[in-house]
Amino acid sequence: MVILSATKFLTAPITSLNIGFGYVETLLITTLGGVIGVFFFFYVSSFFMMLIAKLTSSSKHKKPSKPKRKFTWKNKLIVHIKREYGLIGLAAITPTLLSIPVGTFLAARYFSDKKKVITYLSASVIVWSVIVSSVVIIF
Repeated sequence: MVILSATKFLTAPITSLNIGFGYVETLLITTLGGVIGVFFFFYVSSFFMMLIAKLTSSSKHKKPSKPKRKFTWKNKLIVHIKREYGLIGLAAITPTLLSIPVGTFLAARYFSDKKKVITYLSASVIVWSVIVSSVVIIF
């Protein structure tokens, strides 16, 4: 359940309650899994970005052709959230709309204050865990 919370956060409370866990157990499992996912994916993303930066800097003498970017509704949403709402907006939509791995990667890529990124994303996971678990238990 913890791994499910770290990757597919929105489905974890439903699955947890269907398995037979109570409200408090579901809340603890989804919160713990989500926060672990934030830390894990933040540091993995940072490592991969550093690795890619090293690889691209060593091959600067070659001029790679950049493929034309394709703007999907998700890309437009991410750019809009980043410009209009910043880290708080990205953190707010990460657990539910983007998923923890994708949102954490974007936050690690576009925002430099590591402590702030992890704090906001973890707080968002906690808030969404309470909201989603409460809605699932009520309905």
